[in-house]
Amino acid sequence: MRVAVRDLRFVVTVLVALLLLAVPVADAEIAVPGVRTVGTGPDAPLRVLRVMPLGASSTEGVGSPATAGYRGPLLADLDRDGIAIDYVGSRRSGPAGLRDRDHEGHSGWTIEKMLRVVDGWVRAADPDVILLHMGTNDIGSGASGAVVARRLDALLTEVSAAAPDAHVIVAGIWAKFPNRAPARAELARLTPGIVAAHVARGESVEYVDNSNLLGAEDFTDSLHADAGGYSKIAGMWATEIEGWLAQEKAASSTSAAS
Repeated sequence: MRVAVRDLRFVVTVLVALLLLAVPVADAEIAVPGVRTVGTGPDAPLRVLRVMPLGASSTEGVGSPATAGYRGPLLADLDRDGIAIDYVGSRRSGPAGLRDRDHEGHSGWTIEKMLRVVDGWVRAADPDVILLHMGTNDIGSGASGAVVARRLDALLTEVSAAAPDAHVIVAGIWAKFPNRAPARAELARLTPGIVAAHVARGESVEYVDNSNLLGAEDFTDSLHADAGGYSKIAGMWATEIEGWLAQEKAASSTSAAS
């Protein structure tokens, strides 16, 4: 009788082990390349993305200081969707209630000016994702679309060299610029080709054409969005970040299965 009980326990142990081996690994346990994993507790976020808002006055939040421009609503959008982020950059601004006020927005700056210092900013921030919105002040200062496109090309080269593992999302100009419409249109036409060339070199870059994202009612002045406009911009960034994460997750799943 004792032998039968021992044998039964052995059989049960083997069956339990086989059942545990058959349980699939949860999607949340699949690591995404280039994204840091933090925390070990059950309530700790599995991933925290280091997101660098990089640009000029719109990145700083001019037009809607109460929301820090798009940074406040973007944080809320990603929180709602279960994506933890850490804004990174050398500057801090925004309302006291915004829990993360870091960014790299410099009002009035052109791409030409940013080219001189961007390498140091990006290396110090060590981002996973860069939200790049530049060119507005270049167009506004009278540069042609072709000139601004060449500057953007050089800026992407600097940024990608400083953070080769980061994903760069390039947003087009959302200011309408009725008096500079040809230059704005030329830049929008040239930018996809510039981004494609960087992608062909193995860089993780994408372009979002947001030329028609905002209407006249979404601006506080000719350049800067109001709170409603920035909410739309935040939604655009969130969509692109989540799309990139989904692609990386799918690629990781395929790699793990092979």
